[in-house]
Amino acid sequence: MIFDVDRHVAVQSYSEIFPFMEHSWQKHFERKEFVGSIAESSNHIRVSSRFGDAPESAPALVEADHTLLVPHQALTVNGWADNVAAVVFVEAFNSFAAENWVSEKSAPAIVVSAADPEWSAREITRRAGDGGFGAVALPLGATLAGSKYYDPIYEAASNAGLPIVFHFSGVEGFYDGAPGLGGGIHQTAFSRLVLLPQLAESTITSLAFEGVFERFPQLRVVFSGFGFSWLPSLLWRLDREWRTFRHDVPWVKRVPSEYVLENVWLTTWPLQEATMDDDWHRLFSTETLRSRIVFGSHAPFDGDAPSDVVEQLGETDAALVLGNGAALLPFVSVRA
Repeated sequence: MIFDVDRHVAVQSYSEIFPFMEHSWQKHFERKEFVGSIAESSNHIRVSSRFGDAPESAPALVEADHTLLVPHQALTVNGWADNVAAVVFVEAFNSFAAENWVSEKSAPAIVVSAADPEWSAREITRRAGDGGFGAVALPLGATLAGSKYYDPIYEAASNAGLPIVFHFSGVEGFYDGAPGLGGGIHQTAFSRLVLLPQLAESTITSLAFEGVFERFPQLRVVFSGFGFSWLPSLLWRLDREWRTFRHDVPWVKRVPSEYVLENVWLTTWPLQEATMDDDWHRLFSTETLRSRIVFGSHAPFDGDAPSDVVEQLGETDAALVLGNGAALLPFVSVRA
């Protein structure tokens, strides 16, 4: 079986989500500077060669048994200063998604706002009750993910049986409000792209050391689009520091790597990072580590196809990785 846990969908014009807003908010968002920004918000990697390209969606992978759809345009609210408008925007996106992107084999993620955890928790509960959604996409905010500030979101996601997905929006290290990168503001999009794995490493560290998985042991978390070759070294360092200073974090009752290896998954793209110099067989030698890696095509952006996974990992390991997403998408139900 094949589970694609990272496939991107987009609207061609923001006017498509206006019917899901009150009239006053439609007037707010129909201004030229907002409507005209769709090409930039659709370019979630912020690589200069993509500026000005029309928004793209990737239809569900034909051979996939289940596909998680990520509305990447909505993730850019982590760079907005107007958090009230951000809630209206992502709520309209979720309503559009419910009517247009739900099918028997594909489920969109519920996008929430890192700036309003209480509203986000209500939105998760409401949308999960309607059915058709497969995860909760939480844009990365300035407050680290392990903070109790986000507990309403984690509690609602756990109760709904939906995993949390962290995927960069492209504004990280670029706009105030989104997390920074590499000690400062980098001049080029390529610098930011190189440093994106730092966001995942920082977020996993925060989740592990601030006790999120003790508070919510059923919470499942997916890091999508950040690569995964860095995971073994991060786990080693987490455990080493915990053994030395664990009296400082008494709420972390187990070795941090145990939490990560039970509650966290990472998508394959870019898979080639972990197959150079035979790193896959050398670093991911245990069944437990390999079970954490799930296939994510990252389409329509640069990504991997199932055939790429087979070519680079071999048929046996490819079958494992292509099917690992079953641990994340078994709860998807389509509305009647």
